[in-house]
Amino acid sequence: MMIRNNDELKLFEETIERCQSSVMVLTPRGEQYDLKDPFQRYLGIAEMLKKDEKEEPELFACCREDEMQLLSYLKRLENKAA
Repeated sequence: MMIRNNDELKLFEETIERCQSSVMVLTPRGEQYDLKDPFQRYLGIAEMLKKDEKEEPELFACCREDEMQLLSYLKRLENKAA
């Protein structure tokens, strides 16, 4: 998942706030950050912003409704880019 500017970061954080359950960032090194926790959110987003294409972190939602929130976020980004 790519966050390219402050507007996208704000939209991403708003999306995370709307999620009901945990949204996790899992790094290739095995670190986990729950984006619903305010402190862990900053650490998780920092991991997502790193420019190491060999080791990209993965984003996981803990329930189907939250997955839909994240997919909606990606769709909004796609529509903005078009």
